[in-house]
Amino acid sequence: MTIDMKRRVLLQAAAAASASAIFPSYAQSAAQEITVSWYPGLLGANFKKSFWDTYKDRSSVKLVESFDNARFTQMQANRDKPNFHVAIFIDVLLPLIARSGLLVELNPAQIPNLKDVDPRVTLPAGKLAVPATYGAWGIAWNSKHIKRPITSWTDLMRDDLKGHVSSPNITYNSSVYTLEAMAALKGGSLRNPDTGMESMYQIRKSGPGLWDQESVAVGWLKTGEIWATPYFSGNVLAMMKDPDLSDLRFCLPSEGAFAVPLNVTRVKNSTGGSTPEAFIDHMLSVSAQEEWARVGGGRPVNVKAAVPKEVADTVPTADKLRRVDWEYFAENRTALVDKWNRIVNK
Repeated sequence: MTIDMKRRVLLQAAAAASASAIFPSYAQSAAQEITVSWYPGLLGANFKKSFWDTYKDRSSVKLVESFDNARFTQMQANRDKPNFHVAIFIDVLLPLIARSGLLVELNPAQIPNLKDVDPRVTLPAGKLAVPATYGAWGIAWNSKHIKRPITSWTDLMRDDLKGHVSSPNITYNSSVYTLEAMAALKGGSLRNPDTGMESMYQIRKSGPGLWDQESVAVGWLKTGEIWATPYFSGNVLAMMKDPDLSDLRFCLPSEGAFAVPLNVTRVKNSTGGSTPEAFIDHMLSVSAQEEWARVGGGRPVNVKAAVPKEVADTVPTADKLRRVDWEYFAENRTALVDKWNRIVNK
């Protein structure tokens, strides 16, 4: 009996040692609770379907929905007692966030799928962030009302569309892509944005105005109050499945669409163990990337993930998309917003 008991103890110890060797440390801590902050609305819903619903330990992951500005503000307010572990941002605020001391570098040893990120994808903040996916900022337009297809950023100013065009206001971060595009039409840029802002003013005054929330833009598109607006490719592909928006189309302007990476960051937070890294690794996995491409309409960043035809046709590879000088925007944000309010929102 004594021999049998000793043998059983030895077998149990061997089994435990074997399990420890097989499973990495982050898998053992997967049950620790963490908080992930990403977007509300359609984008957030598609993130949830693609990344949270497919995660085996999703019960340990709490989701908080907010836009970039509010998310960053909350991170700053809770610097001494952080309440997020993983946060998603587009490029607009990343220069500021990267300098804030609120992030830690992504660890390839704990996030092995980092090695499969497409080398054409720019890492916007070095080792502090990686795009989980990316789409294109172009123009959504309704073929029911517009018979001559939109092909250019200049088309937003066409006489036959006057009164039926809108665009996001400066409170919506992606408005900066449109500003850059409209300024560049007359040789400007973020560094010389006046002509772009004048165009935005004309768009605001001739139609129902500029939108601050996606729900407003979607409502106007559904009622036909607007026929065209700059928009994110993934959301347009998703909206096209809505019977009320089946006539919606997406234009990659001839002057070029802009890259819109949705970057995942690891927030500096001593709680949660390695669960944040495990969740980020899942987001970058082939299965989650392919689900996102199917549901969210964005390009996968994992080179091993298949790209649906409709996504490939709508989102060029990262090296073929325009980029904004976000460092300049971060350094001059207050002045640019003030100028926008003086010229566009006057």
